[in-house]
Amino acid sequence: MGQTVPGSRTLQRIQAMERLGHEVRVIPTNLSGDTYEDRPSMIQRLRYRFRLPLDRASANEVLINEAGSSKSDVIWLERSVEIKPATLRAVKAMTPDVQLVWYAEDDMMNPAHLSRYVERSLPLFDLWVTTKSFNAMPGEMPARGVRRALFVNNSFDPEIHRPQPADDALRAEFGADIGFVGTYEKERAESIRKLCLAGLAVRVWGNDWDRMPSRPGNLRIEGRPVYDLEYAKAVSATKINLCFLRKDNRDLQTCRSIEIPAIGGFMLHERNDEITGLLAEGTEAAYFENDEELIEACRYWLANGDAREAIASRGHDRIMGGGYRHDDRIAYILEELYSANTEMAPRP
Repeated sequence: MGQTVPGSRTLQRIQAMERLGHEVRVIPTNLSGDTYEDRPSMIQRLRYRFRLPLDRASANEVLINEAGSSKSDVIWLERSVEIKPATLRAVKAMTPDVQLVWYAEDDMMNPAHLSRYVERSLPLFDLWVTTKSFNAMPGEMPARGVRRALFVNNSFDPEIHRPQPADDALRAEFGADIGFVGTYEKERAESIRKLCLAGLAVRVWGNDWDRMPSRPGNLRIEGRPVYDLEYAKAVSATKINLCFLRKDNRDLQTCRSIEIPAIGGFMLHERNDEITGLLAEGTEAAYFENDEELIEACRYWLANGDAREAIASRGHDRIMGGGYRHDDRIAYILEELYSANTEMAPRP
């Protein structure tokens, strides 16, 4: 269960589970027709601020009814911050053998991502999966009550994140020398501003960029996000794809760290030991430490197209051969979930 709005990675993982042969019943935590671009109501904002989010889709009731009427091996929750501990206890009482899994892409030590409901539910999960390596350390989520934490790298959807033919029509619609796909944040906006002031042209896709003041003339802000195949087209048509990390999420890698090379794009990524351990620097991806290095790197790689394309190709090969598909990741998680008791393996 989780958010099933357009562009959601939850939807991608649902499809991966089905490709693996599992029967999947979906419980959305959003209303039909919701999008990431919807503005929350006043009561939603207040409840979010107090970390008591509204259950607008009645997901608690639906989950209890579903548990009572059907036999499930695993209940998999993604950003289901509305689900209450009483709901999970009721589900466990009705189906004692069901395994509760939480899959987290956010830094759950940040109160903005951890509702009071989830905070009180932490000991109830049989497996807590996180793409944040530090969250799995003993002093973080385990210290808050998580009984069993598993760190996994990010993954991609092979049906979406694949190279798109970069013909003239695609370049005209999505092309850029330097591009970024993502939501506005002050730090990344300032880095992009400095690129533009250095004489480099940048194209940006994503939400909330109307918040950026005094935009340079060579900055093209599209004012809308790109999801799924549009996202793949934008990456394919861009010479240098920037990958900024969210500071409030303490990111060391993000979904784009894997998706961009899977699409075959050249990636210029913020440097840290975790991501350079996944994609070799100067061979499978390029990296930068600060704005000065970012500007220098963009100039260099724009002037060296053959080398840039070779790195993009090797990065693509690395991700395609490294078990980074959602299918691979889910299979691994389920294997780890049942590793302590092979008699309880899930039914395909």
